[in-house]
Amino acid sequence: MVDRLVLVNGLPASGKTTLASQLAVQLSVPLVSKDSIKELLADAFPSAATPSLGRIAMETAWSLVAEMPGTVILESWWFKPRDLGLVKAGLEHCCAPMVAEIWCEVPADVARERFAARSRPAVYQDARRLAACWEDWAARAEPLGVGLTVRVRTDQPVDVGAVAAAVLGRDL
Repeated sequence: MVDRLVLVNGLPASGKTTLASQLAVQLSVPLVSKDSIKELLADAFPSAATPSLGRIAMETAWSLVAEMPGTVILESWWFKPRDLGLVKAGLEHCCAPMVAEIWCEVPADVARERFAARSRPAVYQDARRLAACWEDWAARAEPLGVGLTVRVRTDQPVDVGAVAAAVLGRDL
């Protein structure tokens, strides 16, 4: 069973995957990424409905975390107005006694430029989501507030060791 869960959250293209990957190496702990699971599902089941794949990927991520011992990093974009209830249910499912959330803090315009410039598989529907959702995301994005919150500026070089110390060095 997971002892400590580190959520890595932030706007799309805020640097979550990069930071989560570096932190997992720094701490020698597993990283569970919703997007990695979603891409595997999309490749395996190309006719599956795209919105369903995101939900299934997140449910799978929570189930994996629940079965892993020690510290685990879980990386995704959780939009608090939409996802807080789902995150609370996931936390209940995995029974993590200690939870920290790293919030990747980046100006919304920088994240938007990164988001628009990147190339990802069609399963993400990035162009549609950019047009339909970005303004709301940028205006209301915030940490979930479900544990210790560690804010990290990801529009500049990150001291991953300091982030690790902030997450692990406190009584969560």
